[in-house]
Amino acid sequence: MRKVKIAVLTSVLCLIVIAGYLWQAGFLAPKAELPPGPPEKITISTLPIFPAALLFIAQEKGYFRANGLEVVIQPFETGRICLDYLQAGRGDVAFMADFVFLDEIFKGSQPLRILGSPAAVEFIHLLALKDRGVLQPGDLKGKRVGVARSTVAEFFLGRFLTFNNLSLREVKVTYLNPSEMAAALENNRVDAVMVWNPVTYGLKRQLGEKIISWPGQTGQQFYEVLVSTDKFIQSNSSALDKLFRALAQAENFIKNNRAESQDIVAKQINLDKSIFKDDWLKSDLELSFDQSLLITMEDEARWMIQNRLTDRREVPNYLNYFDPGPLLQVDPKAVRLIMPGGASAGLPGQAETSQERR
Repeated sequence: MRKVKIAVLTSVLCLIVIAGYLWQAGFLAPKAELPPGPPEKITISTLPIFPAALLFIAQEKGYFRANGLEVVIQPFETGRICLDYLQAGRGDVAFMADFVFLDEIFKGSQPLRILGSPAAVEFIHLLALKDRGVLQPGDLKGKRVGVARSTVAEFFLGRFLTFNNLSLREVKVTYLNPSEMAAALENNRVDAVMVWNPVTYGLKRQLGEKIISWPGQTGQQFYEVLVSTDKFIQSNSSALDKLFRALAQAENFIKNNRAESQDIVAKQINLDKSIFKDDWLKSDLELSFDQSLLITMEDEARWMIQNRLTDRREVPNYLNYFDPGPLLQVDPKAVRLIMPGGASAGLPGQAETSQERR
């Protein structure tokens, strides 16, 4: 009898260990206590790019449904268009680069809030045509360079030029949507473009040996952010908590299942994973609300002011546009912001501005 009890206890312990492993690996989604009635609905505008991996995996693995959400993911060509969709009242949450958000704040938009970041990424490149005389970065002087307006690629174009002893005033900037860039290069409208992958992959494939390229970020990540309006946040706190719970489960799955995660994302954006595999390794696909996001946005804002891309002359206090509440509910450790008045989220210490730390 004693041997039987030991055997039963051993079996139970093995099952617990196996179940724990499966949950940690993301195979078993923790079951949320679903409220009665139909699931809450959220429409999220995003780009068909690998940095949106948490959204795609949460959808594919059923984490949204498991948390009582019905999520519609609406793809667009740029983060600027994602934001326009949100502000038109057609979407509830928008995925975009931090630069898109700060550009909009400079224009005077008030009722927008960043809810957190699902990725810190590096995947922007500069591509140029060799037969236009561009064989090294310095050859861009006087050339026509295409870039998507009000996107983070515009910031990295300026930074790339600065690192190569040039300025924005020494090139002819032409604003193009990514889908227009191949034709613009072929039809002699531009000599080079600054854009993100997978657009870069498509251009290299189409133009082949005519193209020369360089990394556009030189090791500096930027943040993709999730943005919503005050109105939606105030009346949909439950839905946002569920959204971030599902995204946290997706993050956990990525950490333990990289290859399968890449397969899922490749399927969702209809690309071979080899196209974004290297960029994936240089990026952090995890939920965060970090002080470095604030520092990054302040740096980008100063660049806009210095290059007279805004009428504003002072950097806004972006803390006024942060709402870490939903992420704090799910993962307090992911929120590492020093808040005004001495309060901090996820970090010890007194309140200080990023200016004071420099």
